Amino acid sequence: MPKSVTKNVGRPKSEEKRQQILDAAVDLFLSHGVTATSMDAVAKASGVSKQTVYSHFANKDDLYTAAIESKCQEYWLAPEDLGCCDGETDGLKHTLELVGVQLLRLLSDPQVISMFRIVISEAKNAPEVAQLFYQAGPRKSVEDIAHLFHKASKGLLTMDDSISLAIQFLNLLKGDFHIRSLFGLDETLSSMQIKKKVDASVNSIMILYQNKIS
Repeated sequence: MPKSVTKNVGRPKSEEKRQQILDAAVDLFLSHGVTATSMDAVAKASGVSKQTVYSHFANKDDLYTAAIESKCQEYWLAPEDLGCCDGETDGLKHTLELVGVQLLRLLSDPQVISMFRIVISEAKNAPEVAQLFYQAGPRKSVEDIAHLFHKASKGLLTMDDSISLAIQFLNLLKGDFHIRSLFGLDETLSSMQIKKKVDASVNSIMILYQNKIS
């Protein structure tokens, strides 16, 4: 009688290896900066060959972008997973509350704060670092939130108007807190503080949204 085979139900080895490389890359980016981090260093820190690193990431830009996206995905709630009610104000309001909490948690993450600081410090001499960070992080958030506004309005809002609302919503959420955290002047927000900021931001943006669709 053949022995039973226990199936590996965990993460596939290729995915584990990819995450291992990403984790090592993030540590290096945060400790040495993006421009000073080489693919050789990432391979050594992650305990794999350089060939293995390149089998997962075409180049350092690809790896850097993936690292940013991976951190965002720890907190981000994809629009299709939120169940935003088409054209229903209460549904959109609830969705924005969920998104707002996750975004403030993301901006409170020590690694995210450190990455913002690194990008700012390298932006002058390596503008491509700032561009990649913006596209994979802040810009992606704007686009996802804009789709929420556009979907809920049932086409009453143009995408340009939806993007404008998304930017305003993000600015309301960040307020003074974001710049203070970059300067090391604020401690991490408590759950109560996050809820208070989110509620105020959502209430304000919903007024602007209603004015746009009326």
